[in-house]
Amino acid sequence: MATAVAPARRTRSQTKLVLFVIFGLLTAFVIYMKNARILDPTSPIARHFAPAMFFLIPHAFFGALALTLGAFQFSNRLRARYLKVHRTLGYIYVVSVFVAAPFAIPVAMKTASFSLTAASVAQSVGWMLTTGIALYCVRGGNIVQHRRWMMRSYPFAMIFTVARLIIPIPAVFRLGQTGIEMVVWSTIVAAALLPNILLEWPEITARRKAKTAATAA
Repeated sequence: MATAVAPARRTRSQTKLVLFVIFGLLTAFVIYMKNARILDPTSPIARHFAPAMFFLIPHAFFGALALTLGAFQFSNRLRARYLKVHRTLGYIYVVSVFVAAPFAIPVAMKTASFSLTAASVAQSVGWMLTTGIALYCVRGGNIVQHRRWMMRSYPFAMIFTVARLIIPIPAVFRLGQTGIEMVVWSTIVAAALLPNILLEWPEITARRKAKTAATAA
């Protein structure tokens, strides 16, 4: 039995690693393609964000830190072998979220439409709320719920990459501002809903599996 479980866990760990490596490469690609000329004052993107640069710098730095460190928090091997490191990275992640998320709002207020500013508020509140609950759970010793709420927290960080991968799709790009707003709001909804569906899926399907097993018996 143990030998059957161990390979299954290794397979899940390897799959998780591959997915996070792919996501990391996509994030690096997005950052380079979108922000390569952010330090060039003559570039369109630098001029666009110039009014919000005071807020953008801490938002970008701590947002990137949270996006990077959050991925390591899902490593079972790191948690099992280096628990102290896992906890330290976790607290840095929490601090990064509570710095990056609020600063996103004034950035949006100074550079984006009313709809995108509202979206930034929704994403920031969702990110801080889920992260805060995860922190509350681990401080209370509820490790199971801590992990579940971390799985609800990190997708709000992933919006940065996912939205910027979808927006350049020709069919979306042709819609202009409307397309951008549709993508941003859709990814926020997905970040809020999909983790809950994935987490609860075993319970959702449990009754059907039990019924099927009973019928087969």
